Amino acid sequence: MRLGPWRLGRLHRRQRDRRPEVHEPGHAARQDPVQEGRQGSDTHPYAVYKTLYDAVANGYTEEDYSTTDWESSKGRINNGEIATMVLGAWAVPQMKQAGDHPDDVQYMPFPITVDGKQYATLAGNYSMGINKNSDKDRQEAAMIFVKWMTEKSGYAQNEGGIPIVKSDDSLPETYEHFKDVELIVDDPAKEGEEDLFADINSDSELGINNGNGKKIQDIVTDAANKTKTIDQIMGEWDEKWGAAVESES
Repeated sequence: MRLGPWRLGRLHRRQRDRRPEVHEPGHAARQDPVQEGRQGSDTHPYAVYKTLYDAVANGYTEEDYSTTDWESSKGRINNGEIATMVLGAWAVPQMKQAGDHPDDVQYMPFPITVDGKQYATLAGNYSMGINKNSDKDRQEAAMIFVKWMTEKSGYAQNEGGIPIVKSDDSLPETYEHFKDVELIVDDPAKEGEEDLFADINSDSELGINNGNGKKIQDIVTDAANKTKTIDQIMGEWDEKWGAAVESES
């Protein structure tokens, strides 16, 4: 298991226990999911994207916002040229190994709280399966490998992941700043709504949490050039999402 930064759709609030609502496709039917946190709570998607917008607009990010170089960024954060990057725990070992200052690279939860409490979402890493059509010997060999990989190899600890073994509650050093953070997981879709979020996400053309980096880059561009306010951007997103909700009704 790996920890990652909170993403749009995972920041609704549980009314019954005041914990943040993890992504549940049943909430896809809201017509204003992005800006619902504009007034009051700062735990909604609006707050996440406003953090990005404000950082760029206030000149806290690199001058060249239109390009990226993943490999060189590892060394730059290691030697102090980059202050912070929003990434999952999987990236930490790579950053530590990219220079002479591994102890300077640390991992922290995203700076948003709910009533003074911080949360972080868990997500699975690689999945393993055994072919049911293989013969018995191959299935047994595959099971032995899977058990070794998950229980004996130390893969999770070495790569900054959380052990999958139920009885193992140890955490790698990566999570030393997560002692007071509650770890939560995604809720499953409601029965009959398994495809609702994906359908609305596609119809709206927003591609939320779906590798659609262009929408995020548009926020950066508008912030740098001051061509749109964050409220205008989020308003446009909500209009597209609301129209897609209507089309699914």
